[in-house]
Amino acid sequence: MEPSILCTELYLRLGDDEVLVIDCRASSEWEHHDLHIPGALRMTPMEVARDHRMLPDDELIVLCGGTHDGSEVRRVCRLLRMHGREAVCLDGGLSGWIRGGYPTERHVRAQVALPR
Repeated sequence: MEPSILCTELYLRLGDDEVLVIDCRASSEWEHHDLHIPGALRMTPMEVARDHRMLPDDELIVLCGGTHDGSEVRRVCRLLRMHGREAVCLDGGLSGWIRGGYPTERHVRAQVALPR
């Protein structure tokens, strides 16, 4: 089992310069649910695997969607930890964060310019 952090603890550390939340939900999940944790960086699991060296040297809090058993988020955390990164899974994910009444932001969808 990968290490995890409770939503209450993340909330208390949300403005900490040494904490980065990585939201690894699939694009379809972002389109369906446009809320995210304030300041979260959106990256797919594939982008994390490819670009993990470019992430700041912060504690990484990872949340994913898709699988109800949490296997995807554990896989991303395990990958980061194998590369020497301090990474933990957000216990309950985004749904637990929202159920707990913690702050969220709406991400802005790209507007497509229609020809005139």
